Amino acid sequence: MNRPRAVVAFFLLVALALVGWTLPARAASRDVKVLVPDADNLQYMSFWLAKGAGFFADEGFDVTTVVPKTPQETRGIFERGEANVAVLPPPVYLELVAAKFPLVLVANLLKNDPINLVVSGRVWSERKLSRGVPVRERLLGLKGLRVGVAPHPPARLRAMFAAYGLDADRDIEMRIIHGKEQNEAFARGDIDVLFAHTPYLEKALVDQGAQLLVHVSGGEVPSLAERQIHALVFTRSFAEGSPATAAAMVRAIAKAQALVHSDPSGASAALVRELPSLEPRHVRTLVDLYAPAIPLTPAVRADGFAAALLFFPSGRPAPSLDGIDTAAYVAPDFARAATAPTRPRAWWFAIGVAATALLLLVLLRRRGRQV
Repeated sequence: MNRPRAVVAFFLLVALALVGWTLPARAASRDVKVLVPDADNLQYMSFWLAKGAGFFADEGFDVTTVVPKTPQETRGIFERGEANVAVLPPPVYLELVAAKFPLVLVANLLKNDPINLVVSGRVWSERKLSRGVPVRERLLGLKGLRVGVAPHPPARLRAMFAAYGLDADRDIEMRIIHGKEQNEAFARGDIDVLFAHTPYLEKALVDQGAQLLVHVSGGEVPSLAERQIHALVFTRSFAEGSPATAAAMVRAIAKAQALVHSDPSGASAALVRELPSLEPRHVRTLVDLYAPAIPLTPAVRADGFAAALLFFPSGRPAPSLDGIDTAAYVAPDFARAATAPTRPRAWWFAIGVAATALLLLVLLRRRGRQV
């Protein structure tokens, strides 16, 4: 090869290398099994959306889910190594961290509590309730009413009232009702108010004429907002051994979270495709309710464990993290990389190099013809 053409070839190789450098790294493994406690729980909306919208596939690998027979089996499955990747709620990953199980949180899926306070249409009218007044005034309007709550969230209900100088045990009649019985109790009039999350929340609003009184998932109660709640978790060995897969999964989660905020209708459609057993009207309602609870980025942090411990489910002994270096149980670099600004200058430089190389090639050909 003569020298001019060698120069052109060099420029083309540089351009190709720069283009490759600007492209995201592909996953190291094409098939990834993800443990999910429930098959269709929209509290894990960020994960389901990343799957349903094709963001995992865009990263070059396939995600299949492992769903236990009951959510209580989730911890055992993860400990036995039947899946190296999991979507875990705080009680499970807190217990695993307390037991010093080698895991790392790589993406935060939910920042505001997914539970909300809704009242029956009758109570709404009789008490002349309104969301146009401060939260404290709304809660005062519930004085003496029967509020249904599942066995685990009473601590959060008490925290909400306490945040406004009120006492849930004194100001309302708290009734413990298991999730699957909540909508029936609400329909019968056994309770006037429901403190619930999906799937009971959207059923009450869409099918039972309930009215949203306090939008907790919208951040209306600061003590229950801006937290690290459900998370995408890797075993430490998998995160260290397959960093490209971890990075790709977190990028997909980041894209899903961005979609919820930029295009709620598109997000709803993708969720309906991924979870066809769900009622589309319920999904659309819940996306509107939960969108503010989806983090703007999947960032994880070591100090997020403290708030999760504070609201550990009632009736279960909270694990102790005393003496544990919680920083060893988060891998924040993946989320930082997933949301880092793109490198447009590198793209433009690569394009410029390629254009220069092509121009040189054209000039050389013309010169050859003239000679």
